[in-house]
Amino acid sequence: MVKLSVLVVNVKGKHHLPRLLTSLRGSTFRNFEVVIVDDSDMIRHQDIDNITVRIIKIGKDQGLAYCRNLAVEHSTGEILLFLDNDTEVIPNSLEFLVNYLEENRNEIVQLFLVTPEGEIDSLGGIIDDLGYPKELGKNLNEELANKLNVNKLLYGKGAAIAMRRDVFYRVGGFDTKFFYGYDETDFCFRAVRLGYPIKLLRTAKVIHYEHGSFSKVSVERKARITFFLESRRLYFVHKNFTKGFLFRKSPSIWFYFIGSVVKDLTSRKDPILFKSRVKALLWFVYCIPDIVKMRILQRKINFIYDEEDLIRLGLITERS
Repeated sequence: MVKLSVLVVNVKGKHHLPRLLTSLRGSTFRNFEVVIVDDSDMIRHQDIDNITVRIIKIGKDQGLAYCRNLAVEHSTGEILLFLDNDTEVIPNSLEFLVNYLEENRNEIVQLFLVTPEGEIDSLGGIIDDLGYPKELGKNLNEELANKLNVNKLLYGKGAAIAMRRDVFYRVGGFDTKFFYGYDETDFCFRAVRLGYPIKLLRTAKVIHYEHGSFSKVSVERKARITFFLESRRLYFVHKNFTKGFLFRKSPSIWFYFIGSVVKDLTSRKDPILFKSRVKALLWFVYCIPDIVKMRILQRKINFIYDEEDLIRLGLITERS
């Protein structure tokens, strides 16, 4: 068993992968393997500078959550590091990461994500009481970001997030219903409620080129992002929020959603957004039986924190 498994989904933006592998070759930490989930006809495994690179072939894109779970199944490391294929790892980052998780075994780590221009890509994030995410530090320069006291995170961005293998399995892995978006938010929300904190590790720096998962055509991109954001948010809150909290917040959740649908037709006059939100609603309705089953299963889980605790901790904010 190696110490660290680097897990990469290589479905979109494949031209970025060689840069990531080159950066991993330059790592000062060497006791790791690379597991790549890919939907093309590539060789199944190869050795690069005495580091095993294992390629797991899938027939078609089944979403990040599915691919990340599959990568874990084919890995052997004590520590799991999920990286997007459009990232570049600074040479000593893996060493800092492994040393940190050896001492802080029950934590989940958000690595320090920066853009190629040196601005902050993400320091992790929190959510509001309607389930909308808020990334911290976005577009700040590093000097300003280093002055921020970021010690309260509800989720880490999946482009560079790490934890020990046993923590991953205790939390339950990624929910494959989240084809795009909210999969890491959902995972981290469950983890935090179970008592596994999310921490930012500034010394483990990763450059994120962020190619995006959608077409660059603005109309198509807007439609897909709206669909995934709204459908997965509705799924997330109805799956995860406790019964009492969900009951109190449901009027606001649906007021904002229905209000957005109405605005799409009236003030915004945007039929594309309207169709995307209606499609999101239909997808959510289709998932209701699965949500009911999961809520029944969650009754058996001994969560340490509920939403009121997370509000007091500053991990959930009230929507203004």
